Amino acid sequence: MDTARSAKMAEEFLARGRPFKRKVQTYKRRYSTAPKAVFPQLCPTREADWIDGWIADLIYTESGYAELDCILTTPENNVLGAGLWIITRREPDKLFEFVVIREDGVAGHFTIELADNGNGTCESIWTLVFTATSEEGNAVIEAMPDKDPGFELIVFDALEHFLKTGERMALPR
Repeated sequence: MDTARSAKMAEEFLARGRPFKRKVQTYKRRYSTAPKAVFPQLCPTREADWIDGWIADLIYTESGYAELDCILTTPENNVLGAGLWIITRREPDKLFEFVVIREDGVAGHFTIELADNGNGTCESIWTLVFTATSEEGNAVIEAMPDKDPGFELIVFDALEHFLKTGERMALPR
């Protein structure tokens, strides 16, 4: 088996160094409900119910809701910005994974894990991996905080509020 071409490609890449930056943000959050209540909300359609400023255009979905290989876009005026989103993994009540290609030169790979505490609550771990795809993206990654309090408010607090009250939480403008 001749693997010389791939070995050369890998060697050249490693010799150049990694030209693009990466940032990993990890968040842990306890929700006051079981995974069965949290998981359905991790859906590009249902997020309109609880994320103030969520705007999405569904490109492909059989059901109109989250499913494997669901594709959507978000415009620039979406609270989380413009991008092309693809759901890449979905294990009901346990794991949700998606990729977003943003217009600012950043690709994101997000994984949300849910663990049932057995007492009507659950723990979640959100791992957000951002990778620059251009020099513009490098500047975006460089400016990113290790933890984003705005993201925590928009997503974590808003989701908990919705789970408790059934109402969308208005964000400060």
